[in-house]
Amino acid sequence: MKIILHATENHALRNQLKNRIEDTFPKGRIILTNSGRHLSEVLCRPLHNVSVLVAFISDSQSVSLLLPLTPLFENLKLILIFCKRIDEVQKSALLLEPLYSSYSENNFQDVISVLQRMEQKQKFPINRF
Repeated sequence: MKIILHATENHALRNQLKNRIEDTFPKGRIILTNSGRHLSEVLCRPLHNVSVLVAFISDSQSVSLLLPLTPLFENLKLILIFCKRIDEVQKSALLLEPLYSSYSENNFQDVISVLQRMEQKQKFPINRF
């Protein structure tokens, strides 16, 4: 599984999640981004099976940075991690259509569980005729 971890702030939380993901998925690959431009550059490259974008949302500016990039999320699953509980930010983040959202005040076990389920689905896709 290839994952993009994006945070313009809270690099310590991003690194904590990165370590948890590396422990859980030792064969996975993680790409770190820290600005809108850097994220855009990564998303514009051939993604070669990058399947998840995990973005830390600290304020409305974080959402505003991601909204113009949504056409580049076409083949990605989006997970949002809110750094603060601000209702307006959470409501505007729904425009990004995340697969899952969480809060940074936990130990990221919920995010790891979602990633594990996603990997399981990739390994054993349901055949539909």
